[in-house]
Amino acid sequence: MIHTSTAVDNFYVVDVKNTPSRSKDVDEETEFVQRIYGASLIRSACLLLRSPLSVVITAQTLLHRFYTKKSLTDYDVKLVATASIALACKLEEKDRKLRDVLNATRRAAQRHENKPRVVMAINTPEYEEYKSDAKNMEMVMLREFGFFAHVTPPHPFAYTLGTHLELDDDLVKRAWVLCNDSAMTALCVQYKPDVIACGCIYLAAKELGKALPSSPPWFCLVDGVTKENLEAIAETITAFHAVEKVDYKCLSGRGSERETKQRERSAHNSSSDRGRRRSRSRSPSERRVRRRDSRDYDRAR
Repeated sequence: MIHTSTAVDNFYVVDVKNTPSRSKDVDEETEFVQRIYGASLIRSACLLLRSPLSVVITAQTLLHRFYTKKSLTDYDVKLVATASIALACKLEEKDRKLRDVLNATRRAAQRHENKPRVVMAINTPEYEEYKSDAKNMEMVMLREFGFFAHVTPPHPFAYTLGTHLELDDDLVKRAWVLCNDSAMTALCVQYKPDVIACGCIYLAAKELGKALPSSPPWFCLVDGVTKENLEAIAETITAFHAVEKVDYKCLSGRGSERETKQRERSAHNSSSDRGRRRSRSRSPSERRVRRRDSRDYDRAR
């Protein structure tokens, strides 16, 4: 994992409601759901790639950071998710071929949208365009981040706090799962990872009915944590759990344009296949006539 000084740790925003997407007439619920879709797409694709949890959390964090600087209407969430996975694999030193990342993200999107599996062959115009877009998107993200893309997940802090407070294993395991769920939302750009870990422990204790030390308050172990922070983090994670259906919505013209080109290529390929089958289905007499005419032509020359 790449670490840099906290002096350049400028990824946090005070008001997540004033995002570039909101300024371009994207309502709060739509942005919340599309962020969840991008994060779930990353999780599914990383499972197909058999990438570790560190890659998943890093890629999801990069996606949320990017959409605090750019709008969903300018950059398609599928493309940003693909570039986030490719960049996270490099940051966490878990290299994967870009071809595998493209295929895994495409397959994860097909599964999520209940579409039939369509394999994207390499060395085709569609593959080359998708590959070029992913590379360009990765450079756009790095430029927006100022080439500082370090990520610290909240999981180690949750485990350390659980050990220090002598919490039982069930509560620590539940807090670990909630740390995974926190990366599905924009909490990573609102609070630092140690604060998120405290919020996950607070929500886990609340769900399991466990008591936490109150005198002095247990969260005083971490600087800058207040009861309001814990309530806000728990409310956001609970709102994520309440989302029943997450559908992809193309807010940028880039995604629909790519799908239109894909349908056109499929129609062209199917017509070419029909033409080849038609040429093979000619009768032997027709083929003999054609060859005879060709030989006569050559003989006349």
